[in-house]
Amino acid sequence: MHSAPPTDTAPRPATAADVPELVRLRAVALAALGVDPGPADAAWRGVAPAWFRERINARADVHCLVVGGAPGERLVATGMAWVTYHLPRPQYTDGRRGYLDGIVTDEGFRGQGHARRIVDGLVAWLNGIGIHYIQLHASSDGEPVYKAAGFVPSHFASMDLFTAPTPTSTPRTPA
Repeated sequence: MHSAPPTDTAPRPATAADVPELVRLRAVALAALGVDPGPADAAWRGVAPAWFRERINARADVHCLVVGGAPGERLVATGMAWVTYHLPRPQYTDGRRGYLDGIVTDEGFRGQGHARRIVDGLVAWLNGIGIHYIQLHASSDGEPVYKAAGFVPSHFASMDLFTAPTPTSTPRTPA
């Protein structure tokens, strides 16, 4: 059973008191992507609190928004934006781009516009620091939210390389 929706649905900046809820929502996001978040003592959960605290408290190039209760209370949605650094080009002469990640709404609160308000808030933050080229990777569930916010498919192919085995990967044997 989910608690009642928050009375204030305006996104607010995350605080250190929100870290346990940010970790919980990260597990919700992983499960929604078909990734088993593992047990409460999974290695990533041990690293995640410090990861979130460092980005929330000590990084001017990262912004995390949440929707829910007051700091330390139940959250229903979150999302992050950060600055990435690339070679300059005509569209972004200083080489900075924005990247959105970790946008998730708890199951019982989806379809109420929380993700869209977070996306709009993160885009506004990036625009406010002079970044007007923003990227993200969209899940099929999130794609309508991003399209409605003005995102379009990229002309760059997305590719991944893992140089060490992941816990869920199976090493290849030479042929």
